Amino acid sequence: MPPLAQDEIHLWRLGVGALEVRPQPQGSTALLRELLSGYAGTDAFVIERDAHGKPRAPALGGLEFNLSHCRNVLVIAVTREQSLGVDIETPQRRVRSAALAQRFFTRAEATALAALDEAVRAAAFVRLWTHKEAVLKAIGSGLSFGLARLEFRLDAAGEVCLLESIAAEAGLAKDWRLHRFEPCPGFVGCLAWRGPPRRVRHLPAVD
Repeated sequence: MPPLAQDEIHLWRLGVGALEVRPQPQGSTALLRELLSGYAGTDAFVIERDAHGKPRAPALGGLEFNLSHCRNVLVIAVTREQSLGVDIETPQRRVRSAALAQRFFTRAEATALAALDEAVRAAAFVRLWTHKEAVLKAIGSGLSFGLARLEFRLDAAGEVCLLESIAAEAGLAKDWRLHRFEPCPGFVGCLAWRGPPRRVRHLPAVD
């Protein structure tokens, strides 16, 4: 297990082979436990979920983590003394992007998505969704916080370029860090945390 510096976030991708041998969600929990045991040097801890479903392991002290899985890809983010959130999706999934944006996103976001060519709109929607979901998971409230209570700016190509605003109880928009990544071909992801910049170290697949 590589050493985890105080100012680092380790972003692990575990691929298809690792998940095929264990059913979800039990499989992802087992893989998470194996990974955390390597950092902690012990397996004497319990992974529990808070009222909003966010996993945590109080016995590990300042070791913080979050995970997301889509199809047979699992991503786990690990750091110290910093709440974080991560989300991955595949832009290939079919969604009624315009209708969902009108219902759940801000007016500006829905307008920006509607202005895009239909061929790229669905992928832009999914990228925006991963950014929102990562922030909400970092806050710890999940979707109950409200997707329309944070607003991102999209450029003309539909790329997420800035967290424009967020509800006051989540701090200032400028204090949020967003790390966009591609866990593997055909997937997009976002890692989010509120605090000083940290180095994000991408670690290889474990299959």
